Amino acid sequence: MASLSPFPPLIHPSSAAGNATSRLNQQTQRKLPFVDFVGLCGQSRRAVSRRRLSAAASGSSFPSSSTTTTTLSRLVKKNGKSSSSWSVGASRGVTESKAATAAAASGSVSASSDLKPQVANLSDILSERGACGVGFIANLENKPSNKIIKDALNALGCMEHRGGCGADNDSGDGSGLMTSIPWDLFGKWADEQGLASFDKLHTGVGMVFLPRDENLTEEAKKVVVNIFEQEGLEVLGWRDVPVNKSVVGYYAKETMPNIQQVFVKVVKEESIGDIERELYICRKLIERVASSMSWGNELYFCSLSNQTIVYKGMLRSAVLGLFYSDLQSDIYTSPFAIYHRRFSTNTSPRWPLAQPMRFLGHNGEINTIQGNLNWMQSRESSLKSPVWRGRENEIRPFGNPKASDSANLDSAAELLIRSGRTPEETLMILVPEAYKNHPTLTIKYPEALDFYDYYKGQMEAWDGPALLLFSDGNTVGACLDRNGLRPARYWKTVDNFVYVASEVGVVPMDESKVIMKGRLGPGMMIAVDLLGGQVYENTEVKKKVALSNPYGKWVSENLRSLKPVKFLSSTVMENEAILKKQQAFGYSSEDVQMVIESMASQGKEPTFCMGDDIPLAVLSQRAHLLYDYFKQRFAQVTNPAIDPLREGLVMSLEVNIGKRRNILEVGPENASQIILSSPVLNEGELESLLADPQLKTQVLPTFFDIRKGVEGSLEKTLIRLCDAADEAVRNGSQLLVLSDRSDEPEATRPAIPILLAVGAVHQHLIQNGLRMSTSIIADTAQCFSTHHFACLIGYGASAICPYLALETCRQWRLSTKTVNLMRNGKMPTVTIEQAQKNFNKAVTSGLLKILSKMGISLLSSYCGAQIFEVYGLSKEIVDLAFRGSVSSIGGLTFDELARESLSFWVKAFSEDTAKRLENFGFIQFRPGGEYHGNNPEMSKLLHKAVRQKSESAYSIYQQHLANRPVNVLRDLFEFKSDRAPIPVGKVEPASSIVKRFCTGGMSLGAISRETHEAIAIAMNRIGGKSNSGEGGEDPIRWNPLTDVVDGYSSTLPHLKGLQNGDTATSAIKQVASGRFGVTPTFLVNADQLEIKIAQGAKPGEGGQLPGQKVSAYIARLRNSKPGVPLISPPPHHDIYSIEDLAQLIFDLHQVNPRAKVSVKLVAEAGIGTVASGVAKANADIIQVLSNE
Repeated sequence: MASLSPFPPLIHPSSAAGNATSRLNQQTQRKLPFVDFVGLCGQSRRAVSRRRLSAAASGSSFPSSSTTTTTLSRLVKKNGKSSSSWSVGASRGVTESKAATAAAASGSVSASSDLKPQVANLSDILSERGACGVGFIANLENKPSNKIIKDALNALGCMEHRGGCGADNDSGDGSGLMTSIPWDLFGKWADEQGLASFDKLHTGVGMVFLPRDENLTEEAKKVVVNIFEQEGLEVLGWRDVPVNKSVVGYYAKETMPNIQQVFVKVVKEESIGDIERELYICRKLIERVASSMSWGNELYFCSLSNQTIVYKGMLRSAVLGLFYSDLQSDIYTSPFAIYHRRFSTNTSPRWPLAQPMRFLGHNGEINTIQGNLNWMQSRESSLKSPVWRGRENEIRPFGNPKASDSANLDSAAELLIRSGRTPEETLMILVPEAYKNHPTLTIKYPEALDFYDYYKGQMEAWDGPALLLFSDGNTVGACLDRNGLRPARYWKTVDNFVYVASEVGVVPMDESKVIMKGRLGPGMMIAVDLLGGQVYENTEVKKKVALSNPYGKWVSENLRSLKPVKFLSSTVMENEAILKKQQAFGYSSEDVQMVIESMASQGKEPTFCMGDDIPLAVLSQRAHLLYDYFKQRFAQVTNPAIDPLREGLVMSLEVNIGKRRNILEVGPENASQIILSSPVLNEGELESLLADPQLKTQVLPTFFDIRKGVEGSLEKTLIRLCDAADEAVRNGSQLLVLSDRSDEPEATRPAIPILLAVGAVHQHLIQNGLRMSTSIIADTAQCFSTHHFACLIGYGASAICPYLALETCRQWRLSTKTVNLMRNGKMPTVTIEQAQKNFNKAVTSGLLKILSKMGISLLSSYCGAQIFEVYGLSKEIVDLAFRGSVSSIGGLTFDELARESLSFWVKAFSEDTAKRLENFGFIQFRPGGEYHGNNPEMSKLLHKAVRQKSESAYSIYQQHLANRPVNVLRDLFEFKSDRAPIPVGKVEPASSIVKRFCTGGMSLGAISRETHEAIAIAMNRIGGKSNSGEGGEDPIRWNPLTDVVDGYSSTLPHLKGLQNGDTATSAIKQVASGRFGVTPTFLVNADQLEIKIAQGAKPGEGGQLPGQKVSAYIARLRNSKPGVPLISPPPHHDIYSIEDLAQLIFDLHQVNPRAKVSVKLVAEAGIGTVASGVAKANADIIQVLSNE
């Protein structure tokens, strides 16, 4: 490949670094508390680990702002000081506030302030999760009435079970109402105040949350008035919204804002659209000024519009109408109302996050929110539209990483609607349905296919379970996500009322008056045109929008698909050259034999049954590839995983290559892209893209030069690589290929870890407003597992050409060993082309599984979403290449990472280079390889101690454990106390302690019948609890044994050492997603029922029992057939929200009232947020597992 190197020649060579040295200690420069685990816990005996860990480098594991603030507010109140606010930032002094206010009031708002995109921080995003009850009522004749308000409040009250409350059981997570503006109510108030009657056409009404402190409120109002007047609007007056504080819960009252309404006259605009845009600009300018104030987070516009108004708060739905006196007034009328009851799994909800938002009422979760925010921020510089008259910079930014997913989706919708899109079109762009292979679309409205194809490359889907209600004042509607994972019913009555609700029965209804009813299916939409008096069902809505522009013509003329290219039919390198590159790029014999060759042979990912018991990469004594420092995130409860096998029709790995243009304008040039059916490219397909003149592809080599030494070389080279990418994009390149391909590797030019290169270029282009102008492809030798592909895509690569993995597949197929095995029938026969196809098939299937673990359906939404947690990289690395990712500990610096990469690279150039790949022992234990927590020596010592009942043998086992290498983070902790030891006699006896012991959930089949029963008997004897795992239990185990003679029982003849009175029943019985063996009798014979949401060994995936393990006995217990593989889906198909989980908990209590119900979760960043929601769902016990 022709390439342009961005690297100037480096002279003055020095000696190579040699083997990797111990890594440097690294302390974060961030102004946050430094946490040195070793120092904090005292000097550990095992603190000789080659790395010490520091506090979060990029993200942080500190409490959410709302939680922190609530705690701070209580402390402040104890000291008799200022009251609380919504964020820690609000605790700054009033002096600073006054100075900033004066500065803002003295002059105009500058649009040239530093508006560099702020990358979304996953730690902030994880603090906000939720689910809700929603609905709307609309009158087709557009007649305002008070009945609609009363019916909406009644419906809202019926959805109290859909919401959550704080620990006081009185502070609601949030409820609210969106209606048209009640001009009669406000006109009466204006008369009472001696104000002139409002000009309805030119008056905007703002519902504003202001700071609690009266002085700060006045300062905030001065800023608001100043901006309005600066924009030529006339402030007609402020109104204190009458409220009844006595109905507010204790926690909600602590943070309750000062709620007022502002009335402004827009004198220079005539059309509704222009008036709404002017109000939008004013609000954005106010928010920008407020962001620099100490009270900035306390100012919030629930709505500012000429058409709609939102009444909401941190209230239970039953008291919303009591809190806001306006809602009790008979002259409050509206032709429609959207109502919303929030269930936040955040322990401390906030007033601004109650819904509806300004346009949307959202029941669900946006799983791709971090990627959506990053892409929205990336496109800020390219968004232009004549309707803004050159003022686009004044309405930036278009998202807020510290707000909820619902608030950010609302902001994106608001931008498109204010730019001239209809609400229906906007939602079709942001939340597209699964239109591929959709027979109804193809037959009834094929135009919609062209619409979706056109926008697929322009806007990544906001993916996740969602029921979205929307209104701009003229249209009211609802749409469902592509999977249909939220309920939505609708009905129309003879008196021209249309109702939509997340469940039936919320509004009293005479069925004889219902003339149309149904439910929204996946991706479906319904819209009510208030001005036209029409209700449009799904087909009519989609057809109307799709025919608004000639999308079919634009797509057919501009959008192209990459034609498949055949795989190579022979190797392109000699075996020695292949081995050399494999060594240089960190391959081990396990990677080749157990991963690549297995995928090439079988066309699926290899599966391993013993879990991962090796140290974290940052704690390991061996070098690791950079990918090993990243852990995939997964969905549980609030945003459930989806099933890639049963729900594959709604999933897609398609991705578009090329420039993504201005989405605020439509035109044929926006469709000028190339569609890839898969992100996995072979060499021929990559060459096709390189040869495309329209893309103006630029190949950027990814090597760093160490002739001047290792120190600083990697970081400096990355900066030059980013500069070269920047220059290439500015010169018109629509495709950057980051490549570590070379004819002959050079000893002094090791490859940059390709994940680091991709992440750095991706982040650099985002920061410089260039990311939408190009796509990134990784042409790399260092990518061979599905995790590697997922990391590269998650950090910005649109596609990957794994050239060395493909070459390894070809080498394997042509090897004498493989040929002989196939000839002798010991291995399925595959051609060399089929071996490569199998590898690609395994990768794409694995990617679908990884997407589904996070509840994501589209690869295009996963790209750049950064849905990973980082363990063991320093702040400097995370900030440069992985900004926004959760990183709770420090770790490798650039120089340490360079040495780690070099430790692989030098193996290819050593004089005594091995003739075969080294076995690192990462997957299976081997002497001299990586340390495994479950190793043969440990097992032998434990067995010896137990069988010999020898204290000395057990002491040897204890010593072996004490001297093992540092394996997990908790190994760095020691108890540090100055308290004197207490006598053993005063300690709780062991017989009491063991009663709190529980075993892990291991199913019959995963372990043998004998083992399963023996564990249950042993735990019952000591008073502890064993766990059945999924798969049911034999009824003969539910009764105590009464037929034991000489330790044997005819009931359980395969066990010995039994006693009369023993019971083999598992005290904890598990309810997993497959529901294998779950029957009423199974449930009533439990002391505790466990709902397994996730499992530590493979979070986000369901259990799997191979067919060969499904004996006749196990098949009978699981209500299946012998020999049939039993695979549990990743999600419970009846749990797609926190309310669904609450329902299952309730149902299990009805079946077995005496049993406690526990919920099994897995630790990840934000697990506290999820667990708090599970607690609100009335779980008795929450078990949080971890794979360390």
